[in-house]
Amino acid sequence: ERWVEGDRRDRIMKDKKGWTFQHIREVGLKHFLWLMIAWWTGGAWVLYFDDAPTLVRQLATFQAPFSAYLWIGILTATTYIFAGHMREQVCLYMCPWPRIQAALTDEWALNVTYKVDRGEPRMSVKKSEAAHLKGLAAGDCIDCNQCVAVCPTGTDIRKGLQLGCVQCGLCIDACDNVMKEIGRPTRLIGYDTDINMARRREGKPPVYRFIRARTILYAAVMAIVGSVMLYALLNRTTALIAAQHNRNPLFVTLSDGHVRNDMTVHLSNKGGMPRTFALTVLGLDQARLSAVGVEPAADGRLLVEVEPDRVRDLRVSITAPGGAAKTDNTPITVVATDVANGEVLKVSEHFFAPK
Repeated sequence: ERWVEGDRRDRIMKDKKGWTFQHIREVGLKHFLWLMIAWWTGGAWVLYFDDAPTLVRQLATFQAPFSAYLWIGILTATTYIFAGHMREQVCLYMCPWPRIQAALTDEWALNVTYKVDRGEPRMSVKKSEAAHLKGLAAGDCIDCNQCVAVCPTGTDIRKGLQLGCVQCGLCIDACDNVMKEIGRPTRLIGYDTDINMARRREGKPPVYRFIRARTILYAAVMAIVGSVMLYALLNRTTALIAAQHNRNPLFVTLSDGHVRNDMTVHLSNKGGMPRTFALTVLGLDQARLSAVGVEPAADGRLLVEVEPDRVRDLRVSITAPGGAAKTDNTPITVVATDVANGEVLKVSEHFFAPK
């Protein structure tokens, strides 16, 4: 917006002049760029939930699932509306950060603060100079309103800490620039504590307490959460297995007396390299595995290759002699072993047979 139409003051002046061709062109370009950024944002979020290169090709050739187009459209619209047209409202009413900040702060916390003792009473440069000549009090604040103009939520920090303040510090920079121009000390607005505000009114020097019960507790909580996340990251599995038994029929009795159970086995490879898994079954004597599109190895194992970041679904048949199953519902374990590193994945199932 600033790159196309200029800063806030320029935009206000252009709005007052009315809809000239130049203004229409700039506003149109701005909204076009907003939509492009919103579209890129929505698309990037959707790509997190699928194989990105494949989905990009499908989107370009209009072969992607309807849900992909739907969610890209929804996220594009919400980004365009919230980031473009409802910026202050999102910060004030939707964002949880101000509420979290209000709950975590205390009188010793450093917050963006307007130094009332130094800034009041407010008056222009000329009036303050005249007041000083007369021996009257005059604050450093010249009421230029720049601190409010640069604030993303339009908060007037001179009224004290408010929920709309997101601690970005833009008002500090704006005020410092004004102070430099008029030859007065900077940091009329700066990071300070309520304790120091009270101490300055009493003529006492500022003090800071960074190590206290609250900060120790916060540091401990962050350390615990960080440790848990690090442990989960270091110990996360890079492969998963799941199995779903066919329900109709539960089993098939073959002409030679063998019993066959069919199930779908899902092998997920979360790593960045292709992996080959050897499928076997435990808990059923003389069981034989077969799958569509997979040739059994000499030892009877099924060697299944799974591409990186993909899930491979296999229709697996488990066949055993009629008397191999001791009951009509025998617990079994389907095992997938990575042939490269020996990682073992297991999933429990049942082998059904006639009573």
